Amino acid sequence: MRILIVGGGSVAEELIKSIDLRKNEVTVVDSDSSRCRDLSSRYDINVINKDATDVSLYTSEVSMTDIDSVISLTDRDEINLFVLSIAKVYNVPIRIAKVNDPRVAELVLKLGLGVPIISPSLTANMIKNYIDSVRSPKLMVEFDDFKLYLVGISETDKIVNKVIKDIELPPDTKILLLFDGSRLYPPEGEEVIGSGYQLIILSKVSEDELSNYLKG
Repeated sequence: MRILIVGGGSVAEELIKSIDLRKNEVTVVDSDSSRCRDLSSRYDINVINKDATDVSLYTSEVSMTDIDSVISLTDRDEINLFVLSIAKVYNVPIRIAKVNDPRVAELVLKLGLGVPIISPSLTANMIKNYIDSVRSPKLMVEFDDFKLYLVGISETDKIVNKVIKDIELPPDTKILLLFDGSRLYPPEGEEVIGSGYQLIILSKVSEDELSNYLKG
């Protein structure tokens, strides 16, 4: 996949770290020359030092017809809106932008420009979900006999600081994913469950029964 990232800040760098650069071609655009030098020295990516609102970027320096995904991560909503508009003109199939104002996010959706990620709302929802799921497992979805739970782990829980493969679980129960505050990933069995972790668990048991196993 050919990915164009506009804005080379901390969010962009975390995204770059998560992308397999052997299988994907990444181009980053940023107006800060020192930031561009830093990124190009540490990652095998293409880096362009240019203002994202300079139309020549899209007409001469980047072959937009070959781009599969545009991700705009600048701190200015108006720039991210502009980038999504350009990407739509070139029919880029995947268009994502970070936005701060919910009204801008609504505009992005109404105009069909792409997918808006509302930074403050996303952070607030993650905190709220953690608080809610620390008290007891939070039912996310139910299908047939199975239930998908979100479980927040606190320092007083029964399974905190235990190796995941040694945790006793109810029958027909599986930990599908772990979130350690920085990444979401499937467990391999050797991870130690820390305080503050969130678990996504598939199970047939009730919230109370699952809570007895995990929280005591």
